[in-house]
Amino acid sequence: MIGLIYGPKGSGKTKEILRRANDALEVSKGNIVYITDTAEYTRSIPTAIRYVNAAEYLPEGGKITEEALLGFVKGVIASNSDVTEIFIDGLARMLGEGADDLEEFFVRLDGLSDRAGVQFCISLTCDKLPKFLKKFS
Repeated sequence: MIGLIYGPKGSGKTKEILRRANDALEVSKGNIVYITDTAEYTRSIPTAIRYVNAAEYLPEGGKITEEALLGFVKGVIASNSDVTEIFIDGLARMLGEGADDLEEFFVRLDGLSDRAGVQFCISLTCDKLPKFLKKFS
């Protein structure tokens, strides 16, 4: 399952995904992972949630691609079978793509969610939600 938090830049998406990640601690039966591309919110996440700055795992000058992020997420899941929720903050910013360009990413992530039994919550900057994403909102 994928949950989506979307809206224009500055609309409070990060605040909402941080709230949801913190709320998940109260009900989660497994481990929670929060993935972003900045260290800015490190203090907003309790230590019980694994905070990952994906940009720290890139080679110098490297770019986070859809394939790299999917591989990274698969590695997180493979290394800890107790992961039940993954929060990805700022997906479009992280990948340097617009929401309209992410259909294949969401198809593959949705399949991974079903196979691995992991719930995803993603924040995405966009003014208008593409049709293919409506099922996640």
